[in-house]
Amino acid sequence: MFDIGGSHVIFSRNKTILNRMLEIIDDVLEVPRKSFIALSRHFVPYPLENNLNALPEEDKIDALISFLEAWKLRPDDFIPKNFRDWIHNFFGNWIAEKYLVPYNLKIWKRPLENIDVDWIYTPGRLPIPDWRDVVRSAMGQLTIGYIEQSRFYYPRYGGIQRIFDCAMGMAYRYGVRYIKGYNVVSIKRVNDGWFINNEIYCKKIVSSIPLNELVKLMEAPEHIIRLAEQLDYNRVLVVGLAIRKPAPEQHWIYVPAPDIPFHRYAWISNYSPLNAPPGRSTLIVEVTIPPNQPVNAEKYVEETLQGLEELGVVKREEIIFVKAWLHEYGYPVHTTTSNRARSEVLHWLNEWGITPIGRWGCWQYWNMDKVYEDIIEKSSF
Repeated sequence: MFDIGGSHVIFSRNKTILNRMLEIIDDVLEVPRKSFIALSRHFVPYPLENNLNALPEEDKIDALISFLEAWKLRPDDFIPKNFRDWIHNFFGNWIAEKYLVPYNLKIWKRPLENIDVDWIYTPGRLPIPDWRDVVRSAMGQLTIGYIEQSRFYYPRYGGIQRIFDCAMGMAYRYGVRYIKGYNVVSIKRVNDGWFINNEIYCKKIVSSIPLNELVKLMEAPEHIIRLAEQLDYNRVLVVGLAIRKPAPEQHWIYVPAPDIPFHRYAWISNYSPLNAPPGRSTLIVEVTIPPNQPVNAEKYVEETLQGLEELGVVKREEIIFVKAWLHEYGYPVHTTTSNRARSEVLHWLNEWGITPIGRWGCWQYWNMDKVYEDIIEKSSF
């Protein structure tokens, strides 16, 4: 079993939303998180700032001192200019330069000075540590960071796709009907409704289509199309490996090393025992690719396998087979110039009575819980 869209688990700071999501799935597991950062070829438990004692002594001291310096020097009314500024001022130079800056350069493929910080403050997106917990962790006391994700939920069978399958089944029982594989090529306003592909008439449109694609389908004004073209994103290539050995006691691993092409890999077979046969394991690896960059899937797969070997994750002779899936829309990129463009496009759609939803419909870097919350908030349409 592979989650072909990448590693996704169910968690939320919002307990009401979390419980509603869990009610959708017919059989769900609660799993204690075992996530790590591959730092200088050592596995440090995640989040790093809550596990400084796992670092070598000198690194631990440097990380703690720079963290406390940043905390002490940061004014109460501090407003970061960009993502790099936020990282350095909240985590200090050591954690920034050894982990967060190289990791985020790898995932975003953009200068961090060009990345905005609005998405950071979305609940559950990035954990901001308490300095007291960081000091305790450096002294060897157990502290738990990103606590709402410290225990996550995952379907017992069917992979993460199961939550969507169950939701579709529930909707069908409530009388909702849907068409699978229907390619939308045009949306036209007709009196008080809409024609989809000149075939389907509807009174209301709720759209999860990527925002930049939606305005093209609607024959939007030129200035709206130009604004939508400013919305930036990354594609994602997911490489799946079936392996003839059990997985280590790990879930997902963050890889900041610049010489390794992927930013994260995950032992999906540890999310549920039904994701792989006994004595075998499944692993997925994620590589982001900017939209204007040519894609040579074979080259990326080979570089991924080399990176896994270099990290000591798997040997070639242990691999049963490899598959890869390229997704055009993987990560919305919140650049410092895209916020105004997104707001104006969403405002234009709202004036036309169209309701965008979800990560791509709203062009927001949201987790599943925030997507579900967005749907609930807009369900009164």
